[in-house]
Amino acid sequence: MWLYNLRNVLGLFVVCLALASCGFRPLHTSLGKDCTASYPIKIATISDRYGQILRNNLVDLLTPGGPPCKPKYILEIKLTELLMDTGTGQDETTKRKQVTLTADLVLRNTKHDIIYKHTVSAINSFAIIEQNYYANTIAETFAKKEGLGLLAQKIKILINAYLEDHGKN
Repeated sequence: MWLYNLRNVLGLFVVCLALASCGFRPLHTSLGKDCTASYPIKIATISDRYGQILRNNLVDLLTPGGPPCKPKYILEIKLTELLMDTGTGQDETTKRKQVTLTADLVLRNTKHDIIYKHTVSAINSFAIIEQNYYANTIAETFAKKEGLGLLAQKIKILINAYLEDHGKN
């Protein structure tokens, strides 16, 4: 019995060594060894109120230690939103809406050359309550803010992957 357990532990140890030696590293971690490592990125201003919220989320995720003194990259984002009716009742009134937030990313170096472009989207939906306009407005705002948080997470993963492949410096 103890030989069987030893074999399992040894097998797990070999798998862990193989993963460590191949350069495997989760994308959801920061670039540096400590959790306060900042990306060398300046995040450009994004227009509109929801652009401000997205930028604030990105600042919190990409540069938690504050903006870099000498950024090596400039991240520009164009944010668009689409609101669609997705669910209707028997009386053909809208019962559900879907918010699609799309961000067109452009990462530039300090010479303003485009080095990376990507489009990323986040989709969220919310219910429409009949005769309750305030609740509908709050639900729409909440769905958009949650979608912006998801969009910021996706952008962080894309930027992390790019900088890992092409070097942080």
